[in-house]
Parts: sequence; structure tokens; C-alpha cells
Amino acid sequence: MSSGLAVAVRELRHLPPVWRAPRRDPEVTRRLALDGINEMLAYCRANVAYFEAYPATLTSLDELADLPTLTKRQVLDAGVEAFYAPVGEYRTDVTSGTTGTRLSIRHDVSAYGYHGATVLRRFLRSGYRPWWRIAHIKPFPRPVRWFQRLGLFPRTVVGAGQAEAEIARQVLAVRPNLIMGYPVVLRAILRNLDDDQLARLRRSLRMVMTDSELLTDEVAQVLTDRFGVPVFDEYSAYEVLTVSTGCAAGAMHVDEDRVWLEILGDDGRPASDGTVGTVVVTHFRERAMPLPRYQLGDRAMILPGECPCGNRFRRMKLADGRTNAFITLPGGRRIYSGVFLSLAMYAPGVAECMIRQDAAGVITVHLVPEEPTDAGYAAAMRSFEAKFAELVGASVELRFARTDRIELTPGGKGRFVESEFSPAVPEPADVAETRG
Repeated sequence: MSSGLAVAVRELRHLPPVWRAPRRDPEVTRRLALDGINEMLAYCRANVAYFEAYPATLTSLDELADLPTLTKRQVLDAGVEAFYAPVGEYRTDVTSGTTGTRLSIRHDVSAYGYHGATVLRRFLRSGYRPWWRIAHIKPFPRPVRWFQRLGLFPRTVVGAGQAEAEIARQVLAVRPNLIMGYPVVLRAILRNLDDDQLARLRRSLRMVMTDSELLTDEVAQVLTDRFGVPVFDEYSAYEVLTVSTGCAAGAMHVDEDRVWLEILGDDGRPASDGTVGTVVVTHFRERAMPLPRYQLGDRAMILPGECPCGNRFRRMKLADGRTNAFITLPGGRRIYSGVFLSLAMYAPGVAECMIRQDAAGVITVHLVPEEPTDAGYAAAMRSFEAKFAELVGASVELRFARTDRIELTPGGKGRFVESEFSPAVPEPADVAETRG
């Protein structure tokens, strides 16, 4: 059986339990996750030399915190082959190189099939109907899936590397019921549609789905208001596939039937709910390349309490950006990318911004003004300086460079913060890539 057909069969087989899983009692979910982690650890010890010294069975999920974490850099330094397990069939994903390095990831057919079923769950729980037309904005072609050959989930891929006006034109031509894309590209579409075009788009549009970039509350509200439809976010990485997905109540629920998520504080220990820390994920169904306690390099928190949508999986909220996407102010304070995404929403006249800090600590703001004139650019600079000082509570010397478009990564995401500045403070761990 080919891996494509094998994955399809497993997706269909997994659909009934996958659909029921979010409504389980949380204690049952925790027990099943512990069982899954113990099975994965036993498999790791028996089949992957890197993990042969890992401890025996865990008696509680709390004991997971006693195991070491893994980073992308550790995997690369050890050699990815050291993490490959001897499974018969697997799929290979190669990260796009957004973080500067590429990593070849293997997912066994069963794990990928279960993941595919959770993706279908995401669509159907959002209210999407399988016959709705999709405009999917990506920098590379997407494979045609088995259900698309049957006319379900009809998708047109729009190249993300084109001029922004051309992307907007092609999306409009699809007459989509659903638009999927990175927030930076979706904002660009809105800037390139006039009122009549936007009204025409809204006649068919029913929802928007975002992924792979930090979606701040401000950006989510802008997309909701301008497109006039609900916005559903997704959080995922090539190494562990989907981590969490958005619901109708605006929350992000962890896919706890296939991954276990931890939030670690600066001391490396689990942080309390409501506290921002580093994201660590264990994809406990994986066998082809198991990566227990893998650091994704994002900052997030677990939200306490249950969600009114009825999904009983824990809720998470991405916070202020990647652990390595920051600039450092005089005195050592770090300002993460989430602040700059908010500035594009808060600062009048600013459409987009990208920040670079050189090795000497000089901060340059690459600014896209809403009004493409000299006067519009000058006004946007003044607005940005004032709002930045207000948000960080200090006056900071900034340089500006005018640009027409934010630079995109090889994976098509917005590149919002880069820094070569190395103050005498500990550096964060190497990070994984969000996928899309």
C-alpha cells in the first residue's frame, strides 16, 4: 500500500475517535496522554540509541518535566539520523529554512494519518463545509489530497511570492468561501482591495484561517472587521505537526489526543497557568522520528478554565513572539516581535514594519507607510516613534528606512525582527520552525 493511500485509510479510520476526543473528561485525556507518552518512551529506548538511557515508565505527567528537553540545534549537532527509528512507512517533511537551517523530519504513516484526521476535525468544527471553495496563499504548490480528487475541500493555491496586488487579484478571482494564509499576506490583500472589490469578496467569503505567524489580538480584530467573517488560527511546526487550533469562541485548543504541551519558565520548570514561558511539545503518537520534549522556540501560556465552545482540551495563547525574535534595549530589556505587530495596528499611517538591530545595537525600522507619499512616510515615522515610546515606556533612538513590502522568509512568512546584537546576557535556545 502506498504511503498516500495508507495515510488516507488511517485518516478515515481515526475520524470517529478524533471527533469525540475534545469532549472527553480532562482527567481521561491526561491519563490517555500519559499512556501514549509511556508507550512512545518505551519505543524510543528500544529503537533509538539517542534515548537508550531515558528512564522507565512515568507514573504521572508531572514527571515528564524531569526529562531533558530537545532543541533543533541539538538534533542537528547529533545528526538527524540519530533520531530516525526503523519503521516501514513514513512521510518526509523538510523545514523551509526560516530559522537559517533545514531539518529533514520523518512522520510514520499512522501518526500522519491521525494528524490528518485532526485537521479534518479543525475544519469541520469551525463550521467549514466540505464543498466551500478555498483560496490558499502559499509560496509553493500543495499536493492534491484524496478527498480533493472527489471534489471535496476544493482548493486553489495562490503564490505568496507574487506582487501583493496580483495576490489580491487572484484571490478575488477564486470567489472563495475560505481564505487561508499568513497574517502578513492577508493584511496586504486588504491594502490592495478597494471598497467595491472588498464588498464583492465578502459576498462569497465565510471565514479566514491563519497559521505559522503570531496572530495578535489586534491583528485578529482587524482581519475580522475588514473581511467581515470569523478568523480561526492554527499553531503548528514541521517537527510535531499541529499543536493547537482555534475555536468559535476565539480560543486555541491544544490537540491533546496526539501532543502534550508544556510551558516552561526561565528556570526550565513548568510555569503555572496564565504565566508566559517557552513552549515544549511531545508528539506521543510519533514513531518514525520521536522527539520527546521538543522546544518549539515560541512564547505562550496556558489559559485556566474551560471554554464555552465545549472543547475540553486545554487552551493556550501565544504571547509576544519567538524566543529568539527580539531586539535588546539599553539596559538589557528585550522587546519581542509581538510589540511590532501591534504597532502596525496601533500607529496611524503605518501599514507594516520590520525591525533590524545591527551588531552595534543600532535599531533600524523598515517601514511600509499606508500612504505611499513622502508626507505619508514622514507622518508614519512620527507616529511609529510616539507609539513605540508609549508601548515600551522609554524614549529609544530609532533609524528608519522606507520600503514597499515586508521581506518574506523562504516559507512565505513575514520576517519582522532580526538582531545581530549580542549583549552580555544568556542567549535563548535555537528554535523550531512553524509550519504551513
